[in-house]
Amino acid sequence: MRIKRNISIFILAAGLIFLAIFIFEKDNTAKESNFAAKKQGVLVTPAVTPIASPSATPTPKPLTFAEMNQLYGPCVSLPVLMFHHVEDLTAAKTEGHLSLTVGIDYFKKDLEYLTSKGYNTISPEQLISFFDNGVALPAKPVMLTFDDGYADNGTDMYQAILAAKVKGTIFTPTGLLNNPGYLNWEKIREMAGSGLISFGNHTWSHRNVGGSASVIQYEITTADTQLSEQGLNNPKIFAYPYGLESSQAIKDLKTLGYKLAFTTVNGRILCEKKRFDLPRIRIGNSSLSSYGL
Repeated sequence: MRIKRNISIFILAAGLIFLAIFIFEKDNTAKESNFAAKKQGVLVTPAVTPIASPSATPTPKPLTFAEMNQLYGPCVSLPVLMFHHVEDLTAAKTEGHLSLTVGIDYFKKDLEYLTSKGYNTISPEQLISFFDNGVALPAKPVMLTFDDGYADNGTDMYQAILAAKVKGTIFTPTGLLNNPGYLNWEKIREMAGSGLISFGNHTWSHRNVGGSASVIQYEITTADTQLSEQGLNNPKIFAYPYGLESSQAIKDLKTLGYKLAFTTVNGRILCEKKRFDLPRIRIGNSSLSSYGL
């Protein structure tokens, strides 16, 4: 019995010794291989099972003008410039809306720049005629739009428009008119009478059109009625407050006979089949050359 036990212990010990020698030799072989590789300037790394990394979703390539024209045309390259307040920058800072303001001096330079570069301001009606009837637009067309109907639009900005004899469009939330800081109906009628300023729908209370169907309908139709009562908004045009679109708003606009709707999305290719999704270019206090004009 003792002899068998001794033999078993001997066999186990021998096996452990053999395993230790095998591991030692393998480790040394690897070290020698790495050492030799380093001498030859080759980096050796342990074999690792590769793990597939998730592939990144490629950014869609913007469509060219030709592609847009084929899909949604007829299209036109037309910068629609977007402004809000236009007034003295010191006053804008005092009143707390500097971020929405283009200084009147900058605005006058914008108009001088457009004239010197051969741009022609057009009305919404001209764009609609292009979409619906193929009526050609003038060379280098551009549109000037002003959101929210602020009172300063009726002072220095309006006088600059008259002096330069250019066209502009103001989108008004009709429920805010006649309140401090906003245009009043009397001034609006005067500006519309100049033949240079168009007025469009910007909802009744400047509420975004992402709410319930009943609210959206009330906001759009109330403003539509009030503008019509003043003999304005003909042809019917719209700008989404805060740039937010919705399928319900588009449905209501089509039902009421609207022809154009503008977003705040940056771009300058305007297409007939995307007439309720038209881009604009927001302008700040820098030269129009910095916007690619």
